[in-house]
Amino acid sequence: MIGCAALLRAQVTECSPEDIATLLQPTDAVYSDAMELGSTLGEHGFAIRCILVSKLGGLFKAVQGAALYRTDRGDFDALFLPAPQTFAELKIVEHQKKNGFAYTFSGKSTSWAINRLESERREYFLKHATQLLILSDEQLRRKLQDALSLPAEDTALLR
Repeated sequence: MIGCAALLRAQVTECSPEDIATLLQPTDAVYSDAMELGSTLGEHGFAIRCILVSKLGGLFKAVQGAALYRTDRGDFDALFLPAPQTFAELKIVEHQKKNGFAYTFSGKSTSWAINRLESERREYFLKHATQLLILSDEQLRRKLQDALSLPAEDTALLR
């Protein structure tokens, strides 16, 4: 198992100089959750290069924080809710637009700050208890589903 200290040391040596400034710190609210997810992925063969503060932390009001993972298999964002809240009730609807995609969100237990995310590429959403993983790579989606034992239909997306 990759320990949190080992993950932190690896980040310092494998992050780009630009990324060093936004490394997730032990004082960040989601630090221990983010390190735990990183360790779990490490146990499944992912090489975690960096865990950074994500810009998506303000997407939902109830989110405790968010982390951007840079791995050998691709990058993704993870949003974290404080337990016992989960993303189980979150509904995501994809709308194809002329210049990309738009996603709207609805759900029972969380109030949303923006309720809309736009992207030039298709995004994939994986719900994992208190975590919502957001990524734009189909292969990475499948690898994360395998590593986290998520069923294929748990992509949280309605089209």
